[in-house]
Amino acid sequence: MGRLKQESRRLTLAAVLSSSLGVGLTFGFQPPLIALVLSRAGSSSLAIGAVTSASLIAVISFGPLYPHVIARLGLRRSVIAGIGCGALILTLMPLMASVPFWFCLRFLTGCTLGLSWIASEIWLNTVSGADARGTVMGVYGTVFSLGTVAGPALLEFTGTRGWLPFGAGAAGLIVTLLPLAALENTATAPQGFTPLRELTGVTRAAPLVMLAALVAGLVESADLTLLPLFGLRGGFGERTALLLLAVFMAGNVVLQVPIGLLADRFGRRRLLGVCALASGLGPLLLQPFFATPMLLWPLLFVWGGTLYAFYSQGVAMLGAEFPPEMLATANTVFVMVYCLGGVIGPSAGGFALDRWPTHGLPVLLSGAALLLLAGVVTLRA
Repeated sequence: MGRLKQESRRLTLAAVLSSSLGVGLTFGFQPPLIALVLSRAGSSSLAIGAVTSASLIAVISFGPLYPHVIARLGLRRSVIAGIGCGALILTLMPLMASVPFWFCLRFLTGCTLGLSWIASEIWLNTVSGADARGTVMGVYGTVFSLGTVAGPALLEFTGTRGWLPFGAGAAGLIVTLLPLAALENTATAPQGFTPLRELTGVTRAAPLVMLAALVAGLVESADLTLLPLFGLRGGFGERTALLLLAVFMAGNVVLQVPIGLLADRFGRRRLLGVCALASGLGPLLLQPFFATPMLLWPLLFVWGGTLYAFYSQGVAMLGAEFPPEMLATANTVFVMVYCLGGVIGPSAGGFALDRWPTHGLPVLLSGAALLLLAGVVTLRA
């Protein structure tokens, strides 16, 4: 009986992780496609940025309602509904490539995929168990990142014109959902619904976890948006500047599982502190290492892996900190705070890069990571 239960748990984890791959795919696939199509149509960079950021704004705006929706639908139906609606919305985008229309669709995509995103994390936290939570969330971080990396790669095969990229993206979403839809007898524990007034109480109850979410959103979005530009201003060609981001992302994909294993063994708070210290030093060493590739590429790899652990291990700490009846609300607040950081990061990083081209961005990124390190030392979970 115990063996069957363990096998069912593994199948459930695999199915939920597959759906997380789909959410990551959309977050990696849509922004470059939107940017290229709207740019060809003559839209301004400001308009393109507004359309791209609409999904994060949607998660923040719709966030207070997610716990209620998850409590009504349950985890499985929330994940399936969110990804299914996201795929449908994607097929509507080729109808009219205009900024107002795509802003609305991108906002709706954020609302629906935000539901799947949060429900998946709650489910993983519930199923993983305390002993393996850090490892499971490390695997989750890897899978989500693989989806994000696969998004631009998919555009290499489909191109960015016509219906094909949108249809392929929608099909990819549905395919990642199939293992979850095919699972039998996957009853999930009922999720409690906490009133909206409790959202601020969640932040006060776990300030370190919420700080990890804010810093993760800020530094990840700033790096993804501005690291290639920083490389260009540092004297690299365009291809090498893009390679900076590729190596950075490779560290994210490869190192999440080892970090999760270490967190389960030595403690998540301790590993979060080590990752914050490494991510605080990484940006400061970036400029001095530009002239030494043998040092630059390993630095980017390790920095990328430790930085993305802010999110994955923050989610693991969330599962340990809150009881099941509070987890839907707590996870929603965590994602909302992360998205808020994601909205702030590119603007703050761009301002720092413009005002102090050589050191502005590294100092901002380092300062954010060291702020988290200070939080590890002084704040309760």
